[in-house]
Amino acid sequence: MYVLGIDPGLSNLGWAIIEDKDPPELVDFGLIKTDKNLKEEERLLLIYENLKKIYKNYSPDYTIIENIYFKKNIKTAIKIGEVKGVILLIAKEFNSKIYELNPSNVKLHFTGFGGSNKNNMKKMVKILYKKEIKEDDTVDAIALATSFINIKSIREKSDIIS
Repeated sequence: MYVLGIDPGLSNLGWAIIEDKDPPELVDFGLIKTDKNLKEEERLLLIYENLKKIYKNYSPDYTIIENIYFKKNIKTAIKIGEVKGVILLIAKEFNSKIYELNPSNVKLHFTGFGGSNKNNMKKMVKILYKKEIKEDDTVDAIALATSFINIKSIREKSDIIS
């Protein structure tokens, strides 16, 4: 079973495919970049087209996105919302179940500490998957997918116990 983690962004969208097995395997990952000089609708189309290739290649069972909270910059919130709309559309198109996780839950289930910083997240990627990844957005996508697998595993085990 494949899990696709996506860290939504209009300029940089991080993504990662993790296979849910013991231990989880990082299958593929990357960063979708769009040029700021393009019109917004062209950038959204590029994101859609790139994500469509990923969905066609891997048919992820689950799509995990970050539940993002914005306190100040409403323009950024709207752009992220538009990107999120593209993600929700394509996930539905490919029958991938959608889950949202908040950043502190991701950090907690990925590193064991809900207040982890970017360096902690990168170190955990290196420990778990033996990869040194520089792009924060890609690291976040890996953390999203891995955290979902960890949460799912805990829930399945608790169902067995109860």
